[in-house]
Amino acid sequence: MDEIQEPGPPENEIKASPVWQPNEPKVLHVLALQFALCLMLAVLGTMLYGSIAMLAGWGTDLMSGQFSSEATLAERWQMRLMVGISHASTFLLAGFGTVWLFYRSNIRQVPDWRDYLGIRRFPGWTLLGLALLLMLAATPLVLYTYTINKALPIPESVRLLEEQATEALKGLLQMDNSWELLGNMVIIALLPAIGEELVFRGVLQQQLMRRIANPWVALLLSAAIFSFIHFQFEGFLPRMLLGMLLGWLYWKTRNFWVPVTAHFFNNGLQVFGQYLYNKQITSVDLEQDIEVPWFLALISAFMIWVILRLIGKTVREDFTQ
Repeated sequence: MDEIQEPGPPENEIKASPVWQPNEPKVLHVLALQFALCLMLAVLGTMLYGSIAMLAGWGTDLMSGQFSSEATLAERWQMRLMVGISHASTFLLAGFGTVWLFYRSNIRQVPDWRDYLGIRRFPGWTLLGLALLLMLAATPLVLYTYTINKALPIPESVRLLEEQATEALKGLLQMDNSWELLGNMVIIALLPAIGEELVFRGVLQQQLMRRIANPWVALLLSAAIFSFIHFQFEGFLPRMLLGMLLGWLYWKTRNFWVPVTAHFFNNGLQVFGQYLYNKQITSVDLEQDIEVPWFLALISAFMIWVILRLIGKTVREDFTQ
C-alpha cells in the first residue's frame, strides 16, 4: 500500500497529532497514567454497579457471568447498565482523563487537548462517507480472517470463556422492541466508539507514534493491543484488522470524529442487523458463522486499497484548501 504524503509536521515529528510541540510529556508517563486510570476506574465501575444492584435487590448472576440468551427483559436491561458503566468508566473517563491531565494548555506549552485529539473541526461529508464505505468494503475480509482465526489452536480454558462471552452477547442482542434497539445502539455502538477510540487511538496510538519511528509499526502494535484487550481470542485477527483501519483513518485524517464515526457504524450495523433478524425481517443471523470465499476476501482487500487512496486524496485536497 502506497504511503500518501500530505502537508504537516516533518517526518521526524509526531504524525498523529494535529499540533506538535517538542516539549510534550514523556510517552511512558502518559501511557502509565492511562493504564492506571483504566484499571482504577474499572474497579470503581464494578463497585458502582454492585452498589446499584444491591440497593435494587437484583441478583448476582450477571456479575458472576451467568447471563445467556435466555435472560429476561429485566435482566437484559441490568446487563446493559453494567456494560454501560464499564465502558464509560474504563474507556471514556480514563481516556479523557489522561488527555485532559497531560494536555491542558494552561499547565504547559503543549497542544491543547482538543488539538491533540483533533476534535475542533467536524470532517466533511465526503470524508465520512468514504470512511463508512471503507467499513462496508472491509466486511468480507474481516469475516475471512475470522475463519482463519478459528482454525488457530486456542487452549480449552480460553475457548470455554469465549463461549461464555458469546452466549452473553447473544443475550444482550435479544431485542424485543425499539427501546432495546436504542439501548444497544448506545451501549454497544456509541459508548465503545467514543471511549475505545479515546484510549486506543487518541492516547495509545499517538503516543506510540511519538516513540516508534515507523508509523506502521505503531499502527500494528496499537491495533494488536486493541484486539487483545477485548479478551476474545477467536476474533483476535478480524478485530486487529479493524483496529488497523481505524488507526489508519485517525493517522491520515488527524480528525478524531472520523474513526469514531466508522467505529460506531461498524458496531451499529451489527446491532441493527441482529434486530432485523430478531424481527424476522431478514434471514441473516450475524451471530452465526458466515463463510466467505477467498476470492471475495481478495476483492475486499482491493476495495480497501482503492478507498484508502481516495481518502488520502480527499485529505490532501482538504489540507490545501
